[in-house]
Amino acid sequence: MGATAAMMRLRRPRWRDPRLIVGIVLVVASVLMGAVLVSRLSETTSVLVARSAVVPGDPLDAADLVVVDLRLGEQTGEYVGTLDAVPEGAVATRAIPAGELVPVSAVGQPAEVTLRPVVIPVEASVAESVAPGATVELWHTSPAADDGTEAQAAMLVPEAVVRRIDEGSSLGMRSMSVEVLVPAESLDEVLVVLSEDERLDVIGVPGAQELAP
Repeated sequence: MGATAAMMRLRRPRWRDPRLIVGIVLVVASVLMGAVLVSRLSETTSVLVARSAVVPGDPLDAADLVVVDLRLGEQTGEYVGTLDAVPEGAVATRAIPAGELVPVSAVGQPAEVTLRPVVIPVEASVAESVAPGATVELWHTSPAADDGTEAQAAMLVPEAVVRRIDEGSSLGMRSMSVEVLVPAESLDEVLVVLSEDERLDVIGVPGAQELAP
């Protein structure tokens, strides 16, 4: 009786055994899912990359962009694939550093750009310390009053974007200046300070992203 029971326990499972069938299905499914995942990860997708610095308001054209093939996986839909995918008249709505993929969210029409350009005279050390696309702060320093009140400094614009740097003439006939993009709602305050010839400093933000010229 014991020998018979042992033989029954050691008997090979039959192909009709539901547990065997379920096990085979699970193994096959896991193999197929792994193959699909590996295939997707190895696929490359065409995507636009900024060849040079692009600042808000700049047109998106072939001179500033290059098409490369990269493995993006699930992020494929987040970036612009080809120049044909760029709408007519489109501009950058935010700064895109050189070498960065062009996000779909950074492409729009000129009306969507809420920044306005302002030219600010600066010293040479300031012009040399910032680059197009850098995030900067604008600080206004009011002069000392006749009643003895000391000069006061206050942040006028917490986030502005450097658009262009004018290093002046080689003969020193023209001073250096930085063209920055400021939010439209802050434009009136900046223009008032500049019209009164008061001190307006361009201060670089440590760690802020800068674009190669």
